[in-house]
Amino acid sequence: MRTRFFAAALMCCFALFSPMAVVAAEKEPSILSVSGSGMVQSTPDQATITIGVVTQGLTAGDAQQENAVKATAIREALRTLGIEDKDIKTEEYNFRPEYNREGNERVIVGYTTSNTIRVRVRDVTMVGDVVDTVLTSGANTIHSLDFSIRDTNALRQKALESAVKDAREKANAIAHALGSRIIGVQHVTENTGMFQPRQSNMMVMTKSMDALAESTPIDGGTLSMTADVHIDFILAQ
Repeated sequence: MRTRFFAAALMCCFALFSPMAVVAAEKEPSILSVSGSGMVQSTPDQATITIGVVTQGLTAGDAQQENAVKATAIREALRTLGIEDKDIKTEEYNFRPEYNREGNERVIVGYTTSNTIRVRVRDVTMVGDVVDTVLTSGANTIHSLDFSIRDTNALRQKALESAVKDAREKANAIAHALGSRIIGVQHVTENTGMFQPRQSNMMVMTKSMDALAESTPIDGGTLSMTADVHIDFILAQ
């Protein structure tokens, strides 16, 4: 009896571990890796103007006083245009003596004061008027003019959607050519760029009275944002 039981048990073990009885492991899914790109464009809705006021004088007091008068006049003129104080910021202030060499000695011959002011313009249609106003109020340099966009969240989403659509269209074309089809997504990575402000570097001296009849025309143009995605699609076996 024991012999028959042992033999039966042994046969069950052989059956259980026989290669014919082992369930084949599932195959790894076929993966199709595709990259996609998307881009959106939009018009800027704000601008940042960096202006400079440089004054010179025989004495330190003269240079500083003239600079202060011009800087104050610029701020007052900007307020008349509706620019708020929070959008007017002093970026840099420098004061230095000017030297001349006389023989073996360096002699102070005057002083220079430079004041750099950054102005945010929340209405881009006013940029030309702002430039004209600061130049006629005492600024003698426009260091830079940058156009940008305040809220980019919705535009970033559109760029991502465009990138995903691009990747899916590529994947569909490749899968069709392979005689397969997409049944899922395994992994996604994305990289969204930032809107780069459109910059104009300028060195503009004070306009002559004859040039003040018309406002300076300045066009903000368009800005671009790009997004890239990498998607691993699962293909049907």
